[in-house]
Amino acid sequence: MVISSARRALLVGLVVCAGLLGTTAAASAHPRPLPEGPAGPPARLPDGRIARPPRLPGRPLASRCPRAAYGPKFYAPGRGKTVALTFDDGPGKSTWSILQILRKYRVPATFFNLGVNAAAKPHLLSHELARGYVLGNHTWDHADLVNLPASGQATEMDQMSAEQQRITGTRPCVFRPPYGAYNTTTLRLAQRRRMRVWLWSVDTEDWKADGSGAARWVDRIIRLAEDEGIRLRNPVVLMHNQPIGNPATVSALPTIIRFFQRHHYHFVKL
Repeated sequence: MVISSARRALLVGLVVCAGLLGTTAAASAHPRPLPEGPAGPPARLPDGRIARPPRLPGRPLASRCPRAAYGPKFYAPGRGKTVALTFDDGPGKSTWSILQILRKYRVPATFFNLGVNAAAKPHLLSHELARGYVLGNHTWDHADLVNLPASGQATEMDQMSAEQQRITGTRPCVFRPPYGAYNTTTLRLAQRRRMRVWLWSVDTEDWKADGSGAARWVDRIIRLAEDEGIRLRNPVVLMHNQPIGNPATVSALPTIIRFFQRHHYHFVKL
């Protein structure tokens, strides 16, 4: 069968369009979230100093975590309608209040902690673990990993894991890169350490309140959580418990929990 040049050009065009559509569909299946904001000033030790990172052994300590798949995940695990509440950059001034709310509503959550803050507030890390929440690795001091070589990225991960082990005797099995920024090196290093990489699909942008508890910030956090979350079957909600304190997040949290409960979501850990 002889195909004319015009028909051949048309077929090539259709193939190219199909490829572009396929690429777009694949990208939309895993949307890149908006960048997370800065962590703010670190928590300080009782004497006012900022904690120094722990010394690391020559090789990463053995992990009891299950093998981790390569690549990031954006959606809550589990069957049916599930939602995962996550809190970054802690522990901080609002962590205890958040723990009390979660306990009141009997809701699980995942805390992606910074090593420098955990070292200053080890009792809060212990409370998170004792109450059954997941403790995740968010690096030692919220470094932008894509600007670091492999050795620098590995050090950020390992310092946080070593600090958690020192405080709680456990090592994190989940990892979230600061700012949501990562590259293939980040993913490979996390996988080697048996840490599953979790990002988010709903951003409350609560960090923008910058320590304010004003009603307008509370309303904005609630609106973003509800408007974005209800569109998804398995949202992962990003919130914060930074050293500066997040009073607007604390005020918004009960309303957010009740919203997902009314819409028959099941709360899960990562």
